[in-house]
Amino acid sequence: MRLDKKLNLVFPVETDAGTIYVHSTPISREVFERYFLVVSKAFAAIYGEGLQLIAGPRVAYLMLKKIAEDRGEWDGADGVHNGLIAEIRRLTNVVVSTDRGWRPIPYHIAVEHGQLDEQDVAEVEGMLCFFTCASAMHLRSQLTAILAGMTSLWGAQTTSLTCTEYAASLTTSTVTASSGATEEITLSVPF
Repeated sequence: MRLDKKLNLVFPVETDAGTIYVHSTPISREVFERYFLVVSKAFAAIYGEGLQLIAGPRVAYLMLKKIAEDRGEWDGADGVHNGLIAEIRRLTNVVVSTDRGWRPIPYHIAVEHGQLDEQDVAEVEGMLCFFTCASAMHLRSQLTAILAGMTSLWGAQTTSLTCTEYAASLTTSTVTASSGATEEITLSVPF
């Protein structure tokens, strides 16, 4: 199977205000070429330490940061923090439920306005960095299996939809009156 170049990552985040969806687009080839060594070293370290799909999304941001700091490439105008991480954040939006339906907002706005707490931000940025490393380093044929693993373990999905298209595809519900019925939902999280 050959993957579409516009393959985007979407995953839910449970917040105090309810479920929101994070939508991210892969970095460009130009950005990858600028930061290829740090990305490839982080990728190799994640897999070399046996972290892969189980812990890789949880620690990918930290691994990128550690490798960039060890190389003296984290800070500065062209550093990994102000370059690669800023670009990953720029390519990310959050879809939130409003009284007018689902609406996309830029990731940095969601963080600034408290849509995501500190722990949510750490988890989201770990997933985004893992997705970035996996998308940049795996062959397209391998990426299918890797992203399928992210789907089963982390509730992620891939889509060729833009963030706005994805938001429009979500169902909306309005509360008019209570039927008195309740529904119990059980979630199973594989470990």
